[in-house]
Amino acid sequence: MIAIYCRVSTDDQNIDQQRALLVEYCAKNNHIFRSFMDEAVSGKIEDRPQWQKLLADCEKGEFEAILVVKADRITRTLKYALWFYDWLQAHKNVRLISLYDSINFDTPDGYFVFMLNCLLSERELLVNQWRMRIGIERAKKEGKYKGGIKGRKWKNEFKNSKVRNVRTEQNL
Repeated sequence: MIAIYCRVSTDDQNIDQQRALLVEYCAKNNHIFRSFMDEAVSGKIEDRPQWQKLLADCEKGEFEAILVVKADRITRTLKYALWFYDWLQAHKNVRLISLYDSINFDTPDGYFVFMLNCLLSERELLVNQWRMRIGIERAKKEGKYKGGIKGRKWKNEFKNSKVRNVRTEQNL
């Protein structure tokens, strides 16, 4: 049995394409699967409901593998990537399969590729936050910035999370 995991960060993104690719992979390889999907949840947040359920079910021995489209669906932080690698090492009965990344934790290169992909994902997030901060500062100077969009989900997501959003902590 395979656990397929899909995640998108915003309501604007569509999770169906990820799921379709994973279901197609399972069909081609005759895998029985169960889907876990977190919608509008950042990869920086560790306490994603479906992800936590997937991990708990893996610990019960329900799955032999976790299938994702890309490693950045699991996490967008190197810190959590390290935790997840240790978790996989403790649960040798579960392996990670990524459609786009060449990840095989049986080799040093597989570990390296996974960590590199997670590090690049974290860098991408930090660069986007940096650009946003610069844009907000410019808009403030021009008198065009009136504050964030009211009712945005991400503001509330980070209140109870162990991982905090840089924008929230810096009060931008």
